Amino acid sequence: MIPRVVRLACCIAVSLVMYLASSAQDYSGFRKVTDDNDRHYTSIGNIGLTVTNFGTIGTRNFYWPNQPSCEYPRGSRIEHIYQGGLWVGALKKDVSGNEEILVTTATYDRPSSAVAQEGFEFTNNIGDSIREISSLTDDRPFSSQFTPLAVSHQDFICDYSDGRTGPSEGVDTIPRHTPLGISIHQESYAWNFPFADFFVILRYVIKNAGADTLDSVYVGMWDNAVVRNTNNVRPGTPGYFDYTGQGFDSLQRLAYSFDFSGQPSGPPADSYVGLRLLGTTPFPSGVNSLDNLYHNTYYNAWQFRLSTGDEAYLSPTDDFNSNRYLSRYSRLTQSMPPDKIAPLRTAPKNVTYLLSTGPFSRLNPGDSLEVVYAVVCAKKFGTDPARNDTYLQKKTLYANVGWAQQAYNGEDVNGNDILDPGEDVARRDSVSPTELGLRYEPDGAITRYLLPAPPRRPRARVEVNNQNVVLYWDKATSEESVDPITAKKDFEGYRIYRSNTAADFLDHENFLLNLSVVGQFDRADDDIGYNTGFGRILLDSAKTFPGDTTHYWYRFPPKDVEVSHLNGFQYVYGISAFDQGDSANLVPSLESAISYHRVVPGTPPVADKSKAIGVYPNPYYVNAYWDGARERLRKIYFYNLPARCEITVFTLAGDIVTVLQHDASTYNGSGIQWFDQFGDPGTEAQFAGGEHAWDLISRYDQAIATGLYLYTVEDSDTHDIQRGKFMIIK
Repeated sequence: MIPRVVRLACCIAVSLVMYLASSAQDYSGFRKVTDDNDRHYTSIGNIGLTVTNFGTIGTRNFYWPNQPSCEYPRGSRIEHIYQGGLWVGALKKDVSGNEEILVTTATYDRPSSAVAQEGFEFTNNIGDSIREISSLTDDRPFSSQFTPLAVSHQDFICDYSDGRTGPSEGVDTIPRHTPLGISIHQESYAWNFPFADFFVILRYVIKNAGADTLDSVYVGMWDNAVVRNTNNVRPGTPGYFDYTGQGFDSLQRLAYSFDFSGQPSGPPADSYVGLRLLGTTPFPSGVNSLDNLYHNTYYNAWQFRLSTGDEAYLSPTDDFNSNRYLSRYSRLTQSMPPDKIAPLRTAPKNVTYLLSTGPFSRLNPGDSLEVVYAVVCAKKFGTDPARNDTYLQKKTLYANVGWAQQAYNGEDVNGNDILDPGEDVARRDSVSPTELGLRYEPDGAITRYLLPAPPRRPRARVEVNNQNVVLYWDKATSEESVDPITAKKDFEGYRIYRSNTAADFLDHENFLLNLSVVGQFDRADDDIGYNTGFGRILLDSAKTFPGDTTHYWYRFPPKDVEVSHLNGFQYVYGISAFDQGDSANLVPSLESAISYHRVVPGTPPVADKSKAIGVYPNPYYVNAYWDGARERLRKIYFYNLPARCEITVFTLAGDIVTVLQHDASTYNGSGIQWFDQFGDPGTEAQFAGGEHAWDLISRYDQAIATGLYLYTVEDSDTHDIQRGKFMIIK
């Protein structure tokens, strides 16, 4: 098996490796002969969080910009976590009465390039990778496998342990690591519901896999949260780590981070990331409900690798010693003083933090405990400067944290870890109730991770044409959905969303979050909503498409409405279904996941050679309204193209500048960085078929100069040739 660092070097471009080597905060991963997997990340909701099978989250931005570390919203390139990882500390007692306080860490800030292995103390067995499963039968991630046993829309499941120490067991030495003898079963959960797509739940089952007793056990998550818009400042540049504010809300069991000022480049990301302790099983000693778990939730923060100065901010160096700040175990067991926490919100530095809980009085050999966290993201509320960090600015963060907690609680509504009368309403059946609409039944045990289920999102597709986009969708998928709790068909209606022209590049970070509702249609036979009915959007007969068995009964815009679009501009259409809510259980109307469709209107393929092929804009002025800031973020379009053709661009001297192959059936804008930068990597662009974009980069990978250029277009089927010219002005 190839060690992790070798595998990484093989798959990253040389330029990125050189960049990482120069980064002041970079340190290599733990080098060991195991099946490490750090290429899985959540893709079903709005957070792109990398989850590994050796106890870490985030990638240290090693794969940036091609893989998210903790990106929110997905596709925005606003990152929130550099790296985090699990910590477990305990008093280890052997049968002879010998005692030793030990801490096992998945990662922390001490390792440097000289001792890169130190601190990366969890390993997995060869062949133990990450299993990805989903409760969705439709629209699940391509890499996942459907199973009714899945908890969420995207579960990652893995196992690892801290038992390996050195080369005698076939792995590299782990400096200063004495194992506790624990094994970890890790599961993470993510959903695509609009009310649950902003958090990822991390569940850890920690088992005493050794022969010794573990007493006074504490569990924590260490986090190097760095909130930055990487469109403005690339990871690792000087100052990248120094401008994140940190806060702690003890009553909420919530550590959070935010972009303080946007430094060293660009405006603030206006984004929060929170780490919430959702719960434990059993509760720590002295705790009898979630309401008072905050008493045993601890927060510590320290400056990255700080070895001199204010001892409260010193980076811990040992599992245990007499100095509480230099002892990892002491940091796990108590919070730092409040007067040391408060300045972190107002004077940001390169800070890491630890959110922990305990003590769990004893783990005998074979015993286990469970600790569950949530990574929660949110946009800042309001327009006040980000550095203010007011309660109002955290309004959305607190709301999102509440949904994460509700997901964890499931049937345990009052959070006492007991199934009280009236709470036993759910059982996971032999098929997924969320997806197939079957009723839950009592089973005598707490069912966690139980979210109310909206209707399934409709099956939809779009037709793109000249200045025109039409959205079609089916009836049965949403309207036949059954609520898993009430066992009723509670479908109410549909919402159609559309982006505003130019919103993709003017406010790309919030592009998908700020789609406008351009249509809402709901049942006319109740007193919920607008009672519009579906007559205006209902087709006389179902529309079908070649190779597609779905029958599409609705269209937007309605047949009698014209909606004009600008050719060459990118739009996102979305459609969702919503239900009636459940007033008896105080559940509001819930909305399904949105089905997104990214489209670029333009001319359709042209077979008539008398119809002239052209270029727009012509002349093209560099730094046009729709351009990006860099040379490669520019584009012009050839239009009225045949379905299959070859486009050749020449200088006036007859030298070939570039040759473009166009196929209407497959063309999606790939290879043009504008679409990579301002699109959504999870949603492929759909074109009308008769247009092709060019980024003004020659076939020799050079930006073209000001001048007049000639082009020919040869129809690949008829071999007819058309000629034209265009002007570039810089």
